[in-house]
Amino acid sequence: MKINDVVMFIDQGQYAKWFYGQIGVITRISKSKSGEEHCRVQWVQPVPYFEKFSTISDFPLAYFEIP
Repeated sequence: MKINDVVMFIDQGQYAKWFYGQIGVITRISKSKSGEEHCRVQWVQPVPYFEKFSTISDFPLAYFEIP
């Protein structure tokens, strides 16, 4: 995956309740200190997250796939 790719959140862990199946666009890719790739995603539609709406999120790249 690369910057500007449209991706879908697929991880079924603790954030699935809010983000599973949501579509976004990768705006940045980086590596953590442990070498794991992470990405910043701008959501196509704001995602309800607790009592707010998330428009941008940072997650491991492995949490996404290209739909």
